[in-house]
Amino acid sequence: MKGYRDCVVKVDLTKGSVVKEALNKEYIKKYLGGEGYGIALLWAEAPHDAKPLSPENILSFNTGPLTGTPTPSASRTSVCFFSPLTNTIGASNMGSHFGAELKFAGYDSIVFKGRSEKPVYLLIDDNKVELRDASHLWGKDTRETTEAILHEQGKDFKVSCIGQSGEKLSSLACIFSDDCFAGRGGAGAVMGSKNLKAVAVRGSGSVEVADKDAFMKAYRKANRELREETYTWGPVHGYGTPAWVGGSNDFGLLPTRNMLQNQFEKIANVLPHMLWNDTDKYDVRRRACYACQLGCHKYVTMGDIEVGEMEYESLAAFGPRCGVDDYESICMAGYYTTLYGFDTISGGATISAIMEWYEKGIITKDDTDGLEMNFGNGPAMVEMIRKMGLREGCGDVFADGSYAAALKIGRNAMDYVMAVKGMEISATDPRGSSSMTIAFGTSERGACHMRPYSATIDAFGYLYTDIGVTEPKDPFSDSEDKSWLKAVKEMFVVTNLAGICDFNVINTEMTATTLAEILSATTGAEIDKADLLRTAERVIALERALNYERGFRRKDDRLPKRFMTEPASGGPPKGRTADVDSALDRFYEACSFDKELAVPVIEKYLELDMEDVGKEIYR
Repeated sequence: MKGYRDCVVKVDLTKGSVVKEALNKEYIKKYLGGEGYGIALLWAEAPHDAKPLSPENILSFNTGPLTGTPTPSASRTSVCFFSPLTNTIGASNMGSHFGAELKFAGYDSIVFKGRSEKPVYLLIDDNKVELRDASHLWGKDTRETTEAILHEQGKDFKVSCIGQSGEKLSSLACIFSDDCFAGRGGAGAVMGSKNLKAVAVRGSGSVEVADKDAFMKAYRKANRELREETYTWGPVHGYGTPAWVGGSNDFGLLPTRNMLQNQFEKIANVLPHMLWNDTDKYDVRRRACYACQLGCHKYVTMGDIEVGEMEYESLAAFGPRCGVDDYESICMAGYYTTLYGFDTISGGATISAIMEWYEKGIITKDDTDGLEMNFGNGPAMVEMIRKMGLREGCGDVFADGSYAAALKIGRNAMDYVMAVKGMEISATDPRGSSSMTIAFGTSERGACHMRPYSATIDAFGYLYTDIGVTEPKDPFSDSEDKSWLKAVKEMFVVTNLAGICDFNVINTEMTATTLAEILSATTGAEIDKADLLRTAERVIALERALNYERGFRRKDDRLPKRFMTEPASGGPPKGRTADVDSALDRFYEACSFDKELAVPVIEKYLELDMEDVGKEIYR
């Protein structure tokens, strides 16, 4: 099929060998590409009980059939692995230009196994693929590493790399690429455990489509759908994702002070125009990933400091979640996570947990190197983030996230950890959206805002008629039928398989029908929206199977008790708590999951043509 380059680079770091192989056609047939291909690799080619930081773990970079085409936002690369943060499957999706460049060089995926004896990086220059010594790069931050490789090899290479956080095996470590990140789950730590500092790629080819006329027709249709969604093409195009912060606060969805509250009384100080309009202190420029017209990335410079991208999640994590309302501290915290290469969401959430532990007397200044970690103390937050990135002093205790830190601290510290499966919940309070109760709880990689971001529908009132969401949903009913949520989740997963950005669908812009038309024109295969959703359902079923093999069950699909016992403090959900068991039952029913095992029933595996997987689970 067109859209693929039909070549995978397989690297055995222990042996120092590099081989090229054709794509596994069975993986493509069942799972399309991108995240689906990476998860198929884990199922078929890695021990299911592999330790995340062991040489047996597989780390793969996987493009989709649309990556590198002109399709809107067709920039995405799915990085797949077993996660050191959660011990679940790891699937972290990044933009930038890296994935498109990989396709231009002639490759769909890169697969790493083993562990190098010394630091290395992988150089891909069209047909030339080789491991290079990276000893001189070890110890450098993400930007220094990128600049050094570009100086050595040429400015037109695209680089993905780790900073000190990945080298020091922080479970929060990311993979950095053009100020975009494969951000959640500790992919950077897996790179660090393999002594793999970076991947640099340059390609001179292109991605062919099967039917150019049909492709351009569907492409124009997709662009219209994106531009006709007024919020996407208005505030988000203008301010980037921070455009959501005001609405999130109004609807009672904004995590505040470690989710003790769901609205921030100082919201006026952190609205995006307060950053954009303060031109004496900040310079904000739009940046876009490959083939993106939205340009949601807003690159912030503060004096001589290149802060980097300011996203909604970073702003919410280092702002309201920590009770901080000054942009200088928020920007500096984001700056350190960028330099050292670790997750802003889990980083900010961990700081907010530290602040609650500190205020409740669970930890003291003796545990924080003298820092007064009260809510609202921006400078202390910044210094703690810096320490975490380098595992310096007390930062070593907190560098693996709030869940791991609570295990070390003991006492009742775990009561204040806002995480699922060890991954910190991102910037949406589930008391304001029943569907997010399920999205966070049942995400196969741990609490995740994009599996799916369904508050768009039940809290904000969007419809998604093309996949059956034809009437408003109640954001406060946990016992309501959740079949609609199953379809929305599958649609979000489809974007990761195809290689396009979730922002094509987050406000229900691009329809499943249009995406199927683009894929059909690209690949030459006949694909409809039902095929797409069924493929995503298979990937989810395979991820569930891997997690089951690693010991996960229904008990792991639950939220922290705060959301069940402490009512929302303000906004539309004021007074509401979550009924997690009712919500889980309704979603499991919609997905045909066994209600205790938390995997599809054997009949569902058979229906999905996954008999081998079903037999492995129900052996």
